[in-house]
Amino acid sequence: MTTCEQNQENPLTWILSPSETERRTNTDTMKIRVQFYAQLRDLVGTRHLDVEVAEGSTVGDLLDQVYAQHPALRPHDKSILIGAGVDFVDRNYKLKSGEEIAVMPPVQGG
Repeated sequence: MTTCEQNQENPLTWILSPSETERRTNTDTMKIRVQFYAQLRDLVGTRHLDVEVAEGSTVGDLLDQVYAQHPALRPHDKSILIGAGVDFVDRNYKLKSGEEIAVMPPVQGG
């Protein structure tokens, strides 16, 4: 629960209690580079995005944030492949600061 009090001079201004202010400013974040390939890159309109996520976030958390910014990607969620380094990872994979995550459409062969 947020502890706030209303500023008497301006009722539209809320003052956070010191503990709430600390909680909001002491949140550690990590920068993750998300690279997009093939038609997913076309949907986003760029080769990569730099996204800040909370420390301890997973690929699933990262994707939720990316989908909020680029809703056209969400319908592809069930079929995308996710890479971290040279390995494919699932949505429970815990991200590391500075990591590059590749988001790719399924690979088809013939």
